[in-house]
Amino acid sequence: MAIAKSVRAPGDSSRGRIRVRSGPPAHRKASAETAEVMVGRSSLKALRRHKAALGRVLTTYAHALVRAERMGEPLEIVITVPANRGEPAVKQRPAQGDALDRALRAAQQRGAVRVAEIMKSPVMLTARAFGQLIGASHETVNQKRNAGEILALEGTTRGFRYPKWQVTDDGRLLPGLADLIRELPGGPWGVYRFLVQPHDELNGRTGLDALKANHVHQVLDLALGISRGTFT
Repeated sequence: MAIAKSVRAPGDSSRGRIRVRSGPPAHRKASAETAEVMVGRSSLKALRRHKAALGRVLTTYAHALVRAERMGEPLEIVITVPANRGEPAVKQRPAQGDALDRALRAAQQRGAVRVAEIMKSPVMLTARAFGQLIGASHETVNQKRNAGEILALEGTTRGFRYPKWQVTDDGRLLPGLADLIRELPGGPWGVYRFLVQPHDELNGRTGLDALKANHVHQVLDLALGISRGTFT
């Protein structure tokens, strides 16, 4: 990569442009092999003194763009400028946040796998199947979902699924469920987690078991404490 002569931008004394070409002028075939970068006038003066270094910076940047896209990982370009106006050192390296980013992505992937497993469970019903369970059309089921009356979980590819266990043996919705959905933070998945995990405040029972045992007030008090930050 070669750096062509820098010139001032026409009609604007505060800016200039640097022409970047892919080879020596003799080998340049068309304007497609030439690019222009607009910079401020003060920047232009400084860059004129370091055309070779600018070429290395742009080349390193171009290589990093290709490499980062190929690897699917972010890269950092480190430019060290000496105080004595010497030539800067340019290098690329993996972004400092890579290790954390990989850990977060791995955790997200594990979470996605777990969500997929939950959604495939036979107790997760479609709107039509859930409607048959409670004696309603799937349109009514969707209306109840939008109204926050029933628990519906949404995955990445399977649409909404309705846990079968939110219906009692006699075909009624769990008592206190709508209040729980309204009170708990974290959306439907937050409600799901609350219902399936044991709680010391419920004597080691899950929220679901406590509701089935008709301990509605105790469950809602715990949910209220969680939403207000009293319990974690």
